[in-house]
Amino acid sequence: MLLYNHPHTPRFASRGLSYVGPLGITHRCPGRWRSVKVLAAKKGGDKKGGDKKGPKKSALADLMKKKEVATTAGQPAQSAQYGTPEARMLAFQMCDSYWRLTKKYLLEGVDFNRLPSELFRAPFALLAHNRFQEGVTDPIYTYGNRAALELFETTWEELLRTPSRKSAADDPNTQKDRNGLLDKAAETGVVSGFEVWRVSKSGRRFKIKDGTLFNIMDREGNKLGQAAVFYRYELEDGREVQITGVPQEEGEGLDDGALDIPTPEQIQAAEAAIAEQAAHVRFLKEEQGLSNQDIPVQLAVYELKKRKETLAKLQKQLEDALAAQEALFDDEDD
Repeated sequence: MLLYNHPHTPRFASRGLSYVGPLGITHRCPGRWRSVKVLAAKKGGDKKGGDKKGPKKSALADLMKKKEVATTAGQPAQSAQYGTPEARMLAFQMCDSYWRLTKKYLLEGVDFNRLPSELFRAPFALLAHNRFQEGVTDPIYTYGNRAALELFETTWEELLRTPSRKSAADDPNTQKDRNGLLDKAAETGVVSGFEVWRVSKSGRRFKIKDGTLFNIMDREGNKLGQAAVFYRYELEDGREVQITGVPQEEGEGLDDGALDIPTPEQIQAAEAAIAEQAAHVRFLKEEQGLSNQDIPVQLAVYELKKRKETLAKLQKQLEDALAAQEALFDDEDD
């Protein structure tokens, strides 16, 4: 016996009845709430009547089976890496700072909402570290797009724990040259056309060609960090490699339409995430005095909308599952 029971739903909900979740968000029940029997037909049919059909399979059980197959086949979505509010803000600040310092676009013709994902897949390597953060004496990386992660042979999680000095060989002269380059960019704002040897996690050496190092700033001009961008590099055997971008449909795990049946815990977590982000928006406006025209508020509101969309998606998936369950019993009633 399989029983899918949501803690905020009445045990027996009549058709079309609504109920209110813990955050005051209304949920709709698409039909009667019943238990679902998951049965397996015996081989060869019923012994007393070989021509009889086996018991009807549950539509909800089929949904659960499809979910299991889809989950096994998929890969984790990488948007979780660059899609946080902090990562979105950093993506905007890098693009904005690059334009202000070079009068060139890091990305051109990209919708604001798609900026983080497009930057992650872009046809160049981009890294950033927190050089100017208060109290930081050994800067660590705060960002690396897909091309940078592949070139340095590391993961997003590993990179964000790595001191940026480890990108260069661990010898005094190389580290001195690297620090000199960083200091020059800190003073002038941007250094273009540099060529330096760097090393990946496994020890593979490569030379960055025609790189640009620039300061990351907020709208008031306060320095927040530094970023480096380059489009090509040279291997030790002299071969030059041009970095290429990655289409959105590749390597992004399960698509948005992947079948899923949310658990009560998932819905509760989505509702809690909305409440948390709404409180953050209020804090920016009421405590910090920002308006809807300020970038932090716009990013926070965008994140709030995304979280509401996530909850709506979970609710729709649950409704579809319940509708399939109701259709099964309607057929049986006939």
